[in-house]
Amino acid sequence: MEIKLTEGKKELFAVTHPFFKGEGYRFQSKRPVLYRKEFENFYVQLYLQFAIKLGNHLSGPFRISFKEVEKIILEIGIPTNSFEHIKKGDNILLTIHDIHAKDYVDAITKLNFKKLDSFRQWGHAIVDYAQGPGKAFINTYSYLPNVLKEMDRLEAEGKNTNEILVGLADRRFRGLIISKLCSDPNFEEKVASRDEVFYKVPQLKDWIPYYNKLKERLKTIEPLYPYYKNV
Repeated sequence: MEIKLTEGKKELFAVTHPFFKGEGYRFQSKRPVLYRKEFENFYVQLYLQFAIKLGNHLSGPFRISFKEVEKIILEIGIPTNSFEHIKKGDNILLTIHDIHAKDYVDAITKLNFKKLDSFRQWGHAIVDYAQGPGKAFINTYSYLPNVLKEMDRLEAEGKNTNEILVGLADRRFRGLIISKLCSDPNFEEKVASRDEVFYKVPQLKDWIPYYNKLKERLKTIEPLYPYYKNV
C-alpha cells in the first residue's frame, strides 16, 4: 500500500515540530520548507525537501546566514541571480553550511519512505543531528572569526573553501567580506589572490563588474571582530 505524503509528513512533524518549537525555531510550510531561528547577528536554518514522485525526501544539515555578510552580498549583487525571492522576503541568503554531517545524511538516504515508520525515523535522525553534531556546528561557527579560521585552515591544506562557505563564485565574495569584518591581517593578500581568479578566468568575465563593486565596498567596511589569533 502506497504511503500518502500527507500521512508521512504528519509522522515526521510529530517528532520535529515539538523539538524545534522548544528551541525557538519558526517553521515555514511553503517552499522552501524549513525551520529557521533568528539571532541578533545571524540566522540558523535547516531545510526539508519532499519529492512527491520519487520518494527521495531530503533534509539538509544546518546552514547559517550572517546578517552583516549577506546584506553586502545583496547590495552588490551577482550576475547569476536577481535575488527577487530574497527581496520579497521569501527566503534568505546563506553564508556557511555544515557539510561534514555524513552520518546524518547517510541515515536519511538509507530510509525506505514506502513505509510510514520511516518518516518518524527521519524525524528522529533530524533531532539527533540537531542535538549533537548540528549543535556543535552552530556553537562553533556562529562566531564569525571561527569561520575565517576554518577558511584559512582549508586553504593552508590545499582544500576548497566550499567546505564551509556557501555559493559558487559568490563564496569568494563572502570570504573577502568575512576577512575584512574579522580584522584579518592577510586581507590584502586574499584580495590579490581573488584578483587572479576573477580577472584571469574567462568563464568569470560576467562577474568582474560585481567584483569591482565589491572591492570598492570593502574599502568602507569597518572590522567588527578581533583576528582569531589575537584572542
